[in-house]
Amino acid sequence: MPATLSDEGIVLRRRAFAEADRIFVIMTRDHGKVSCLARGVRRAKARNAAGLDVLARSQLLLIPGRNLFVLAQARPLGPAPSSTDPVRLGCAAVLAEAADGLLEDGHPDPDLYRLLCDSGERLLDSRSVPRVELAVAIFELAAQVGYLPGLERCVVCGRPLENLPGRFLPELGGIVQDGCASPAGLACGAAAIRVLRLLARGGGETARRLRWSPELLSEVERILVAHLEHRLDRRLRSAEVLAQLE
Repeated sequence: MPATLSDEGIVLRRRAFAEADRIFVIMTRDHGKVSCLARGVRRAKARNAAGLDVLARSQLLLIPGRNLFVLAQARPLGPAPSSTDPVRLGCAAVLAEAADGLLEDGHPDPDLYRLLCDSGERLLDSRSVPRVELAVAIFELAAQVGYLPGLERCVVCGRPLENLPGRFLPELGGIVQDGCASPAGLACGAAAIRVLRLLARGGGETARRLRWSPELLSEVERILVAHLEHRLDRRLRSAEVLAQLE
């Protein structure tokens, strides 16, 4: 392995380490998901701090170590989260946590990396609606890794779903209607089903142009978060924080 590696990546997670350092989990373009140590980055005016916000994309210079890479340089390549927009920051944290949970270490995936880049830049763009961007992004992320929810047929009896309300059952990964519905699961109105089907057909751009009511957006968001949490077998803590900002 060379003494240094040049790559670009997106920060998915970070935590404090020692007195002034941080450990970062970064999805890189060429090396997949890696963990790296950034020395002194918590000090005031640290040289690399600007490129290491959650969901920020940077050009990286990495030094291979025994258990971790050591970050030698991080140069920002895209927008950084705005500290004055807590909802946008919260949405960025949910997307980053979901991606971190779904991706395995050390497995490059250029298509998924490009999806994260595009989704992150849209979400961090101050002109976008952050929670709409989050809904589109986490649906596309789940679909990319093979966790597309069942949206065409009842996941219990197999009958085609009608243009009617139903219930989303995370443990079955899809929707039930009519006689198969039960108090379990999450409410899934007819409008939410239509939006989810639109996203399944690759209609992200159309979905962004919809006039989302707050109720519809919350409903779709709850369904997608529950779907991912079941697949990950754990709660998305950042989603709980975001819900408190609504």
